Amino acid sequence: MAEQLPRLYGLHRLPAAVEQRLADRFAIDWNQDDQPTPAEELIRLARDYDGVVTTVTDRVPAAVFETSGRRLRIVANFGVGVNLIDLDAAARTGVTVTNTPGVLTECTA
Repeated sequence: MAEQLPRLYGLHRLPAAVEQRLADRFAIDWNQDDQPTPAEELIRLARDYDGVVTTVTDRVPAAVFETSGRRLRIVANFGVGVNLIDLDAAARTGVTVTNTPGVLTECTA
């Protein structure tokens, strides 16, 4: 039996090269309208997906991590900041949160 790829959901479209790398490694679906995702929808996604790919504009409240039947194991932020993600709730529930530190270092210099 073939191994099933982890399921991800991208809240915003990303550069084509990034999307291709993700598609090579995961079963990924994308938000097609590029609008902010309401908390109620994030809670549903947390039950249906292993991970969500966010950007620095996406708010991920505690309720997303604390929902019953949660499948979510990772919030992968495409950007440096994680100030809109409830890191305490993520840690309390065992969900990993990642970001891309150093991504702005070269252009800032």
